[in-house]
Amino acid sequence: MKALSVKQPWAWLICYGIKDIENRTWKPPEKMKGKRVLIHASAKPAGHLRDVLNQEQRDALSADICINGHDDNCKPSAIIGSVEIVDCVINNESIWADKTNLHEFENSLTGENGCIPIYNWVLDNPVLFDKPILNIKGKLNFWESKYEQIECPLCNTMQLHDNSDIGVPGWGNPVHTCEKCGYAILESEL
Repeated sequence: MKALSVKQPWAWLICYGIKDIENRTWKPPEKMKGKRVLIHASAKPAGHLRDVLNQEQRDALSADICINGHDDNCKPSAIIGSVEIVDCVINNESIWADKTNLHEFENSLTGENGCIPIYNWVLDNPVLFDKPILNIKGKLNFWESKYEQIECPLCNTMQLHDNSDIGVPGWGNPVHTCEKCGYAILESEL
């Protein structure tokens, strides 16, 4: 499954369902729109939550989140959740969207300056995993992870499955034990 490295606390805010925009200077490939990607918390953070938010973002969060920061389970260098990329626009109205000066951008198209647009990737359906996968080295751009997100058919918990161990031939073999309820998820149920 494809993964995307994002600095903390942005990675946690995305997976927790607070931050609905990821800002990049490049567009995601069209084939990634509508797809779910794993969110990898980079080794190097952007800073502490209270230091990286603007006033409008602080006002939108609960006081507890702003003061205490993000969940201790969301360590750096870890796959912590997933999200769907549903669109890519410039100057989304979300408080999480960095803005592009459209006048400067239009002038750069005529060669008058070198304004680089900021693309706002619109995100939806976030999942924060109960048990992140720690000590994973990230990469630039999208990268292929050996993990897949699966849903337990018994308790509906989303979790990660290591695809490198699907060496068991045939259908009907247990390939993953649910981390929450202990159900043996069969290959045919994936």
